[in-house]
Amino acid sequence: MNTCIFTIVAKNYIGLAKMLEQSLRQYHEVDFRIYVVDEPTADTPPLPDNTFYVKDCAAYSQEQWTDMAFKYDLTEFCTAVKPACFQHVFQAHYDSAIYFDPDIYVFSPLTPILEALEQHSIVLTPQIANVHVDYQGEHPEWAMNVNGIFNLGFCAMRRTTTSQLVSQWWRERLTDNAFTDRSVGNFTDQKWMDWMPGFLGNDELCICHHLGMNMAPWNFFERQLFARDGQIWVRPRVDGTADQEVPLVFFHFAGYDYNAMQKGEIQRKRIGNLKEYEDIRLATQQYMQAMLDNVTVFNTFIGQSYTYATYEDGRRIDSFHRRLYHGCTLKGETFHNPFSTQPDSFRRLIDKKHMIVDDNVDRLNQRNMPDIEKKHRMIHRLFRMLYRIMGYKRYTLFVKSLYNYCRPEMHTFLIKH
Repeated sequence: MNTCIFTIVAKNYIGLAKMLEQSLRQYHEVDFRIYVVDEPTADTPPLPDNTFYVKDCAAYSQEQWTDMAFKYDLTEFCTAVKPACFQHVFQAHYDSAIYFDPDIYVFSPLTPILEALEQHSIVLTPQIANVHVDYQGEHPEWAMNVNGIFNLGFCAMRRTTTSQLVSQWWRERLTDNAFTDRSVGNFTDQKWMDWMPGFLGNDELCICHHLGMNMAPWNFFERQLFARDGQIWVRPRVDGTADQEVPLVFFHFAGYDYNAMQKGEIQRKRIGNLKEYEDIRLATQQYMQAMLDNVTVFNTFIGQSYTYATYEDGRRIDSFHRRLYHGCTLKGETFHNPFSTQPDSFRRLIDKKHMIVDDNVDRLNQRNMPDIEKKHRMIHRLFRMLYRIMGYKRYTLFVKSLYNYCRPEMHTFLIKH
């Protein structure tokens, strides 16, 4: 079967994509593609020959591309174009396509995936592979429900009528619904794949429970690594038996701090509340060594700026700006170029409301905001005051109404003339 493996990145992660490719090449001589979501600039280094700019090959109209590039943040945009990249691979007459996030590393042959593709149109991996009545994972189960049952750091498709129909369905949804927005049940491209078991039967969809596939921080609690004959293996962390031991196929290094790895340190800068079990070092040490071995190519690209991070004048576009813009378009307003700073531009609307600030507000969250408990107490005092003013009945109605304002799209009234 003629297979293509691909990943999607902004220019700064091309070095990470090359590490993924290098890990693949240890086991397979297959075509590998790097799809890039932003655009070249004067200081962009020469790109590898297997690199494709999505804007040039994914058949989006200029209007669609500009709209998506502005309203989505980088992660959302990379995921939104994923089905279009599958389509581009299939148009090149490959029999099958395998997608990996760039922060994945391959540790053994992809035999379980290739065998599954021989019989099925789509292959997915669940976030958690086993039933845990007494759930011990650090990542809350409610978060799994909200983020999606399947992790789309990996997805594989064989070119069939079914997979091409699903790709088109998926692409249409992600054109306008690839936000990370728990209030409406969206989580980038990922949550949409929860529909697959309802759409497809077992003959078309393979849900692979292989413990060595898509191992990641949120499932460390159920999977334990161990070494055997120079290879890394996986078994259930609790009450495993010998017949459940399988090779580690690929590991998803989501949230790890690559700058720290270049200094010989294993750290995570995201999802840091999840436990780093001692046995996981079998994989992380190997990945860190690969990072050190490829530090030159990694650093060649890591400093590249994201094309769609700023307005035309170089000021940062906050996520709140992007969602306000989306709210305006949902109400029928049009902006020829939302990146523009011209007098009739979207930028001028938010500028009048003093929404362009030097602080990077996107970096703040409840985990890293200083004095968060003090801020919570201040909010509690405000709500107690509102309760005294409104009384019980009106206060309960007010609390219910807050749901209508949890999305930035609902705050377009702030920038109305």
